[in-house]
Amino acid sequence: MVPLWRTVVPVRITHVSDCFVPRTGGIESQVLGLARAQHAARDQVRVITATGGPQFLEFPVDRLSFPVPFELPVHPRTYREVTSLLRVNLPEVVHVHAGVLSPFAWSATRAAYDLGLPILVTIHSVWGACARPAFSAVGSWLRWNRVAMSAVSEVVAESMRASLGVEVDLVPNGIDPSLWSRSGVADWNAAPLQLVSVLRVAPRKRTGALLRVMEELRKFDVAALLNIVGDGPERALWERRARRADLPITFLGRLAPAELKLVLDRSQIFVQPSVKESFGIAALEARANGLAVVARGGTGTQTFIADGTDGRICNTDNSMAVAVSEWHSDRQALRAILEHNSHVPPSYSWNEIDYRVRAAYHRALTLGQ
Repeated sequence: MVPLWRTVVPVRITHVSDCFVPRTGGIESQVLGLARAQHAARDQVRVITATGGPQFLEFPVDRLSFPVPFELPVHPRTYREVTSLLRVNLPEVVHVHAGVLSPFAWSATRAAYDLGLPILVTIHSVWGACARPAFSAVGSWLRWNRVAMSAVSEVVAESMRASLGVEVDLVPNGIDPSLWSRSGVADWNAAPLQLVSVLRVAPRKRTGALLRVMEELRKFDVAALLNIVGDGPERALWERRARRADLPITFLGRLAPAELKLVLDRSQIFVQPSVKESFGIAALEARANGLAVVARGGTGTQTFIADGTDGRICNTDNSMAVAVSEWHSDRQALRAILEHNSHVPPSYSWNEIDYRVRAAYHRALTLGQ
């Protein structure tokens, strides 16, 4: 068999995801970006999703949306509907994008499995304690060694191997670095320091840690401003607390990519407080813009941020504040990282990701024989 990643023959690929555009989020942007890259490479791409919206982008989209409260991406007849679509289109590989709680994706996986189609499952979230019993249940009808498994980072892959005991490929998230490269020359010595964070303002992302970092910087007598980009259920709460503490924090809400890039262009440091980050797309975009990245350790962000080269990896919230404080005192150290990040783009372009994905597709074909 000729590996799919070494042939110029177009491949019939069907992506499956609970969530897809026009929803916004990590999985949504990654499925769209990968599908567009594959379509540009002349592959025959389709997407099956439970999210409503337009039926056709550059490629066809089968939207199995169902009227349920809060527009949840679920469908009561997923197995039957997906089976019907797969029989008609007969893809060479089915690429499933899932987390732990992805009922649509896992039901679609079973449909593809029962049809005997090659399957690659990419996991986009860190599995917690519930993963082992949950996937033991899934394993009652699916033999994991017949499905190619992949993860967006080594952190995610480790949790998968512990739960499933199978080989897991690394298929990181991708971006177009040229869309995020810095416009013009920044004044890297400007004071106060310009900090930015991009996150969903929800408990899992630990917005409160950003306030603690800013409080510590004030104790260190560090002049710094922080812009928080994003929205979520806790935004009003943290805005009130930031005002009460008189912290120099501005909540900008959700921004379009072009608007976000303008914020990154005038910033120096990106701060990521999450300790359950499966990859960190926003941090990668900031890194592509040339910013120094400060992030918590033990997350997928370490896939592309090397401590001391691209930024700092910290074990505590306080050590994040210390890292920023040290850069404030030693502008030459900060400048070295900023210059490195501006002149050495991260190697996560869609061409590279597509190459890795095709290698994983080949393994899916091999396992499906």
